[in-house]
Amino acid sequence: MTIRDWLGVSVIALTLTACGETEPKNGSAEILASKQKSLAQRLKAACSSQATYDRLKQVAFDEAIRIRNADPVNLDTLSTHSLVRVENPVVKSRDETLDVTVCSGRFVLQVPPGAERAFDGKRQLVADIEYAAQAAADGSGLVYQIKGAEPIIYRLATFDLRSDTYRPKSPATEVAAAQAAPPPEARTAAPPPPPPPPAATPAPAASPTARPAPAPTQAAPRVAAAAPSFNCRVARSRSERMVCSSPQLASLDREMSSRFYSALSRGNEGVRAELRRTRDSFLRYRERCPDEACVAQAYRDRMDEIRDISAAR
Repeated sequence: MTIRDWLGVSVIALTLTACGETEPKNGSAEILASKQKSLAQRLKAACSSQATYDRLKQVAFDEAIRIRNADPVNLDTLSTHSLVRVENPVVKSRDETLDVTVCSGRFVLQVPPGAERAFDGKRQLVADIEYAAQAAADGSGLVYQIKGAEPIIYRLATFDLRSDTYRPKSPATEVAAAQAAPPPEARTAAPPPPPPPPAATPAPAASPTARPAPAPTQAAPRVAAAAPSFNCRVARSRSERMVCSSPQLASLDREMSSRFYSALSRGNEGVRAELRRTRDSFLRYRERCPDEACVAQAYRDRMDEIRDISAAR
C-alpha cells in the first residue's frame, strides 16, 4: 500500500470515528484535514525522508561493524562517502498505540568511486527490505529496525580499507593537491647542473697503529606491517598474534574473511548456519597450531571448506 493509499484509508477511519457517519458535521472537515496532513508528514518522515535513509544506512553499517568485530575506521570512512536511497517506499502497517510504522522498499547503497572493486565491480548494493520506525523513548527521534538487508550488511563486513587499497578524495583534497603541484613548465624544465666536486685533498699518511675505519653497515630492510581482517590491537590468542606478525598469514586471513562473508551474503539460511557452525571449529583448530606453517594450512583448508559449503546449497 502506497503512502497515498494509506492516507485514503486513514481518512475514512478518522471520519467514522469522529462523526459516527461518512458526512462530516460541525467543522469536523477541518479537523480531519489537519489530522490527514499531520499523518502524511509522519508517514513521510518514517518511510521516505532523507533522514530515514541516513538512519537506515547507519543501522546497516553499525551491524556490519558488529559482525566484523574489528576497528570501525574502515567502514566509518566508507559510510561517510556512500549514498543511500529507498526505491518505492510503501507503508505496510501503522500501530497508533505503539507509535510504530512498518515500511518496505528497495534499499540501494551507492559506494564511492574506487570502492567498487571490493564489491565485484558493483557501485550499487541492492536489497528488498522491511523497516520499522518507532519514536525513541527519550524523544530524540525515530529508532529503526531492518529486515532483509543481510546481503548488503555481510558484504560491507568484508570491506578492507588500507592506505594502498582505497582512499576517497574530497573536492577540497583534490584542489589542495592541484595547488601544491608544480606548474607544467617547472615539471618539464631541465634540472640545474650539479655543483662541481670539491677539490681533492691528499690523504694523511697512515700511522703504524692506525686502524681502518669500519665499513658503514646497511640498515636491515623493514618488513611490511601485517594487516589481517581483524584489529591486531585487540589480538589476544597465540594464533592471532602469529597472524599479526606475519604478512603472509595476514594476507591469507584477509582472503579467507572475504570468502566467508561473501558466502554469507549469497547463501540461504542453511548455508549461513553451516558457515557459522564450522567457523568455531576452524578457530579452535587454528589455535592449536604450533607454528606459522600449520596456521597457513588451516586457512587454506578453511577456504576449501567455505567453497564446498557454498557449492552444496
